[in-house]
Amino acid sequence: MELTRRDFMRSVSGATLALCLDRLAVLRAGGASPALAATLSPAYASWEDVYRQQWTWDRVAKGTHHINCWYQRGCNWDVYVKDGIVWREEQVAAYPQTNASVPDFNPRGCQKGACYSHRMYDPGRVRYPLKRVGKRGEGKWQRVRWDEALTDIADRVIDVLRKEGPGAVYWDPGGGSTSGGNGVGLMRTNRLLDTIVLNLDGEVGDHHPGAQVTCGKIEFSSSADDLFYSDLILVWGGNPVYTQIPNAHFLLEARYHGAHVVTIAPDFNASATHADLWVPVKIGTDAALALSMAQVILADNLHDTAFIREQTDLPFLVRTDTRRFLRASDVEDGGKDDGFYVWDLTSKRLQAASPRSLALGPTMPALDGVFEVKTRSGPIRVTPAFSLLRERLQQYTPDAAMAVTGTHPDLVRRLARQIARAKAATVITQSNFSKFYHGVEMERAQILLLALCGQFGKKGSGVNAFPWLSVDAGTVATVAPPLPLKLGAAAVAELQGPALRQALQDGRTTEMFTYDGMRHEYAKGGFVSALLFYHRFGGLAPLTGSSRRWDPDLKRDLEAYLTEAVQKGWQLDPKLEPKILFEAGGNILRRARGYDRLVGGLLPRLSLFVTIDFRMSHTALHSDYVLPAAGWYERDDVTYATPITPFTHVTTKATEPVGEAKPEWVIHCLLMKAVQERAIARGLTTFTDRSGAERRLDQVYDQLTFGRQYTEENVEAFLGALMEVNSNLGGVTWETLKKDGCARFTSVGMGFGIGNATDIKPDETITANTWHTEKKMPWPTLTRRMQFYIDQELYLELGEELPVHKDNPPIGGNYPLQLTCGHTRWSIHATWRDSEPLLRLQRGAPVMYMSRPDAEARGIDDGQRVRVRNDVGSFETEVMVSPGLRPGQVIVYHAWEPYQFPGWRSYSVLTPNPMNPIQFAGGYYHIQPTFIVCEPGASDRGTRVEVERIVA
Repeated sequence: MELTRRDFMRSVSGATLALCLDRLAVLRAGGASPALAATLSPAYASWEDVYRQQWTWDRVAKGTHHINCWYQRGCNWDVYVKDGIVWREEQVAAYPQTNASVPDFNPRGCQKGACYSHRMYDPGRVRYPLKRVGKRGEGKWQRVRWDEALTDIADRVIDVLRKEGPGAVYWDPGGGSTSGGNGVGLMRTNRLLDTIVLNLDGEVGDHHPGAQVTCGKIEFSSSADDLFYSDLILVWGGNPVYTQIPNAHFLLEARYHGAHVVTIAPDFNASATHADLWVPVKIGTDAALALSMAQVILADNLHDTAFIREQTDLPFLVRTDTRRFLRASDVEDGGKDDGFYVWDLTSKRLQAASPRSLALGPTMPALDGVFEVKTRSGPIRVTPAFSLLRERLQQYTPDAAMAVTGTHPDLVRRLARQIARAKAATVITQSNFSKFYHGVEMERAQILLLALCGQFGKKGSGVNAFPWLSVDAGTVATVAPPLPLKLGAAAVAELQGPALRQALQDGRTTEMFTYDGMRHEYAKGGFVSALLFYHRFGGLAPLTGSSRRWDPDLKRDLEAYLTEAVQKGWQLDPKLEPKILFEAGGNILRRARGYDRLVGGLLPRLSLFVTIDFRMSHTALHSDYVLPAAGWYERDDVTYATPITPFTHVTTKATEPVGEAKPEWVIHCLLMKAVQERAIARGLTTFTDRSGAERRLDQVYDQLTFGRQYTEENVEAFLGALMEVNSNLGGVTWETLKKDGCARFTSVGMGFGIGNATDIKPDETITANTWHTEKKMPWPTLTRRMQFYIDQELYLELGEELPVHKDNPPIGGNYPLQLTCGHTRWSIHATWRDSEPLLRLQRGAPVMYMSRPDAEARGIDDGQRVRVRNDVGSFETEVMVSPGLRPGQVIVYHAWEPYQFPGWRSYSVLTPNPMNPIQFAGGYYHIQPTFIVCEPGASDRGTRVEVERIVA
């Protein structure tokens, strides 16, 4: 039939009307307060009125999205409200331009943020407190009052605190915490009850172990507009066109400006289509590729000797007998174990390396040669670590490496020389390599390649590691005493002052002092590796402990390595079996590899499982209580942020929460109030903390709310106090922030963001690590340099004292295909994975990408259903045949909820996720477990599978 333009417009408008009325119907059915619901009968004569009046509004609020989209995090939105409903959101194009030579940050946003107003009213929204009445996961619920739920939860918490102790209560913070009420509320509650937070970054593979081993930190990144100073950009370990939608224009505009863009990846992905050069590499062989380019650079004498001598440990002398660094304790009576030496070519003698400054002065450290030196035990031979590196790299000539990487030697040589000769080369990487079993070596090799060419600490250079730059008042508020926050912050500063002054006097930097404090806090046991927690108590040990089954290089079982690491204090093993678990913004039973084992292994151990979320996730479906959190447009709060987009953002309360949902700060206040009131009513006013000290339960609400200064009734007063004590936003107030929606950072502050190690100037892009290269400030490692030689005993045992390539083991069994993953374009984690508007932009259900040759060899057509299997498990999905994949690779982009698969079995059921014992290493200054880093990590990349067509 023929369709006129008028008919087409009527059909489109009719669909718009249906969507609008559907949203109103959802609100009338329980999404709004009774008073609001009474006003929601639309007074519209026709669909045209709906369309016209959608573009009018009662008020506009500022908003963003408290979701861990991390590398693209931070977008300023106008939120339009009419009749008490958020109708739509619109990007705010008001970001200031850093300077006239670089693009501005406008506009920011993606399709996920653009449909959050739909997500907040859809059927998956949790509107009331729910109590499980059937079996876990059965989906049978009873609506209860807030006071009923909190009273029951508080009583159970009190009982466990007093009987089993606080070590039996765990919190999973997820990825949606904030710098304001949400984050402070959770962490302050945890500290007051002395309970335990699961450290999730290692579990999900976001912990960048190679960056930590090399640099002593992972929190460093430059701003997106700094790309405009690069003449060579390597997209290597990321896919920013998919996963950094608001930032991708910087990459593309830098290319228009003259930068050469290279994508290095196994598949011809969305970012590769926008590059000048695609360098194909076999899955899991990126370390070999980096080392082969490093070999070319040294062979052609293209390395930056001045940078290597000053900034790295490669000139440091290594004993040829023990393979350990020559230390002051070897040479002098009473010498320190962290004193190191170089061979000075000027004086022709041993020279101690300064731990206080990277400036060399007249010293000219040797990079090659063998020297005889006197020690307390007699003469020995030593050689610079650089000489050992040169020797190791001989096995990675481009011709030899081609058998491993599949990358043509001519291409390797061409790119290596381009990196060495670039004025400024940078790598866009994300949390990808750390998800490989040997990811630590992939990251070390990548950083080594750039360091050999001096590509750090100058405009347009460096590796963008874990991007963290946030409001530092959140850290202070977490630990402040129960006083008005300004007084509490002053008390914290006064307490820390003498320790900081002593650290500086001892030669440690403020950066080192910060990380030392984090390690000290971690050692108290308030944080624990989520992966080790699942290994011990979640039923995952047969999977996570199966490393030797797949890794032919291991000489011992995984459990033997773990036992040794715990006995030596390298790792903290969870001690108490969990009785209560709070899921506060995460989704354990979706994200954990082997989540199906957790259902049978972890949940039966729990007497109470509580989820706090705004939507009914797979984890919520298995919980005992689900407490409804306010949506992001229904609360006031401050986000976490990154240097990539150097602005903090806020959400402001555009509307009242749907149903009886509440902001997380309010939920934490009400929970602690219930604990305090029930403790008093039951006469159980104390408990014994994990150190054996007595703590009060009849004061926890007063302590949480800073002496009742900032309660559930005055959230904005708390946020105003946070801004008053914050140090890195230039004095911006909450009222100003609320009005503008965002503010640019003026310094890295004194929180975790100090790892960016740079001064932030108002008219300059942010370039990470200039404190090291320009101010000669030592790196926070054992050697005080970028450290490529690691003489920790586990690294020596496993042959990884220098960066090395090791083949990705056949995890999952001897099967021909390798399953990889990646962050999806259509969701941030699982938050939008079942969102109707976004499912319409895809195939509407989980899908696996497969190369045409592999599909044809198995008789599989596009759109057919298949079974994916290995020795661990199997799942079913639909196939999308793609010309962009290499034969032997299949991809399932992450975050599908298990309930979207047949039998609730997703791709994670066949990922054994074995731990690599190299990540158990510790007792080595910067290699010690702490918040985010130095814990065992995920290893799902490259899992071996086979695929077969399902015949109906």
